[in-house]
Amino acid sequence: MKIEVKSGKLQDFSAQCAIVGIFEGQTVLPVSLKEADEKMGGALSALFVDGEINGKQKSVQFIHTFGKLGIRRIMTIGLGKKDELTFEDLREVAARAVKEALKAQVTRIVFVLDGEAQMLGAYDATHAIVEGALLANYRFPGYHKEAEDRPSLEEMTVLCPEENIDDAKEGAYIAEALARGTNLARDLVNMPGNYLTPTVLAEKAKEIAERHGMEVEILDKADMEVYGMGGLLGVSQGSVEPPKLIAIKYRGTEKWENVLGLVGKGITFDSGGISLKPGQGMEEMKGDMGGAASVLGALEAIGTLKPAINIAAVIPTTENMPSGSALKPGDVITTMSGKTVEILNTDAEGRLILADGMSYARKMGADYLIDLATLTGAALIALGTCTTAALTNDEALMEEVMEAAGEAGERLWRLPGYKPYKEQIKSEIADLKNTGGRNAGTITAGLFVGEFAEDTPWVHLDIAGTAWADKASDLSPAGGTGAMVRTLAILALRRAESAKSQ
Repeated sequence: MKIEVKSGKLQDFSAQCAIVGIFEGQTVLPVSLKEADEKMGGALSALFVDGEINGKQKSVQFIHTFGKLGIRRIMTIGLGKKDELTFEDLREVAARAVKEALKAQVTRIVFVLDGEAQMLGAYDATHAIVEGALLANYRFPGYHKEAEDRPSLEEMTVLCPEENIDDAKEGAYIAEALARGTNLARDLVNMPGNYLTPTVLAEKAKEIAERHGMEVEILDKADMEVYGMGGLLGVSQGSVEPPKLIAIKYRGTEKWENVLGLVGKGITFDSGGISLKPGQGMEEMKGDMGGAASVLGALEAIGTLKPAINIAAVIPTTENMPSGSALKPGDVITTMSGKTVEILNTDAEGRLILADGMSYARKMGADYLIDLATLTGAALIALGTCTTAALTNDEALMEEVMEAAGEAGERLWRLPGYKPYKEQIKSEIADLKNTGGRNAGTITAGLFVGEFAEDTPWVHLDIAGTAWADKASDLSPAGGTGAMVRTLAILALRRAESAKSQ
């Protein structure tokens, strides 16, 4: 898809549709449409005077130009109340505009930047428009015998005043990188488990790393045995698919210091193992590698934007399957850290592979750790599908992540990590047990992972509720959402900017 930012007059452009935002209660023709209105004999201004153009948020009207402009149609879309417009609002408005355009078989569009730039600034307004458009344009191709004939955007131009062109171009560049990373993560989550095995996931990670000049290392079963990765090896016992541990280094500075560790859960299919899940809805467990997908999506965006920061990304990946060789309830395993774990439920497997992933990230030199995982169904009970759950052992790092999430427009809520919760994961026969029971399930699962952060500043993100959408929204179709990709990438950008200013 071709994306451009240009200045000029609307009537001088050719496209299937121009999209113009209108504020609620606006009765005066936007400046960007005045000369176009003259060519149309005052037809546009007449619609405004008569109140036929509605500025209510996301309301849409198509106006045909009948060959009097190079633009075939003009779409007005409501921005809501002028003094209430936010970045998130504009992103969703842009997404709705694209959805409506595609319904009308429109694939070449011009977004006209007008009042939005005055309210948010050209950088943020263009960022919101481009990001919203690209997220809404996402389609997973699927595996049909004959490809579905579904329109998607081919060309998109953002038209802005000449004095705003540099800010608008920068906003578009950032937005495109973030959206492409998000959509890459969506693709991975949507892939079936027989197409995305741990081996294939490792290959895709290697492609991303090499495309952006990152260092990559893929550990196999023999390597895991050398490191004593009993968590990853134990979970993988029941599957015929070999496990992998993906380790990627992004070097943004000369010295390997102040390293941000990103650890993503990569269960490419989760049957629950011997503690078998119910059959209904199990097909969605192809998405239990959502944490891994988010890490790879973030690396895709970071590889494009190239912030001056160092990142150690680790993805432990395997299937969790039942078989005669599978891990059993009651078994005790020894993790890479040396800590032992009593297995009470083999469906609490994500935290086991994350334990080894966290230890390996620390071995790589991570000074800070963030893990991402579709870890607990309890996260959906606590926070639903719109908010990611978080825990931490470090207030400063948690604040950084919260601020990045706010800038990305991704909802995040911190849960408590009080000492009494840790009592729930103590075992009588091992150092830990892999489940603390039904009470506070999201908290105890996160605290289990945190045990392997040791004294390293750490934030845990449980994306079980946010990584998958049961139904489509303006910004996403049903399926993988790419949750937290933009948060991680923005965190990297903010850290690099902070280091530069010191």
